Amino acid sequence: MIIKECRKIVIVVTAIVAIVFLFDVVVGYFSRALILNVHDVGVNQTNAVQAMFKRKADVLILGPSSANHHYNSKLMEDSLKLNVYNAGRDGQNMVYAATVFMAMNERYRPKKVVLDMSGVMLNGEWNSHLSDLNCYYGISERVDSIIDDIGTWEDRLKLKMNLYRYNNTLPWIVNGYLSPSKKEFNGYRPMPVEKSGVRPTFTNNHFKPDELDMRYFEMLISQCKNNGIKLVCVSSPSMKIDKSNFHVFLRKYLDNRNVDYYDFDGDSTYVNHPELFYDMSHLNANGADVFTNNLIKYLR
Repeated sequence: MIIKECRKIVIVVTAIVAIVFLFDVVVGYFSRALILNVHDVGVNQTNAVQAMFKRKADVLILGPSSANHHYNSKLMEDSLKLNVYNAGRDGQNMVYAATVFMAMNERYRPKKVVLDMSGVMLNGEWNSHLSDLNCYYGISERVDSIIDDIGTWEDRLKLKMNLYRYNNTLPWIVNGYLSPSKKEFNGYRPMPVEKSGVRPTFTNNHFKPDELDMRYFEMLISQCKNNGIKLVCVSSPSMKIDKSNFHVFLRKYLDNRNVDYYDFDGDSTYVNHPELFYDMSHLNANGADVFTNNLIKYLR
């Protein structure tokens, strides 16, 4: 009697495990296919798919939200006569930027990389946001190696399960298939032109570089040099003018590596014209056009 009951339990448990495993495989297969074929609808996740796995850009723009909203990639493309893609993403730092670069460079080698820089790119504050990369695990060996590198052994174990890897992808995938394409923007997301009334403020928090961010910054610089890619670092305009040691640190660091750096933080061309800003941290569409046209002169 006891043996029969044990057998029933074993059969039930085995069946449950088999069903979960099969469901996990099905979820993984369809999720991966849906991600790779999603439209470019101008949101963070679909921009990432395009930059890492689809687009071929001669000029690749990287950085946080300031990159995504400040660099009019179509305007740059028309002026430079080169393919341009804006792969900036809200709330992401140097590790994310390096991951996108490595993934594209695996398929197509850019001629230039424009990297938007601020303190949060290198201070580790946004390292916790890197879990946003999980849904791209299993698509590119280069991306996988970086996700494995920055995660713990528990993270690596959980990522073997598709149900964990894709547990928050459904909303943006559905949005990507139902929303109209914004492919013509080349990743750029302009902010509305509204009367913001913002005024300059000054921050003076001590900047301390994060070891992980700096390691990937150095990796990105080395990969660009080794592959003959021109890297340009830019601090784009903001009404939050950084008076800390960040810009001094960054300029010295880049000078030692012969990397061009253009610092527009606090530039009167912008901070004296609040009508160019959407909020304290971001230019509006008009401001982005002014900034992009100015930057093009340096990129030439």
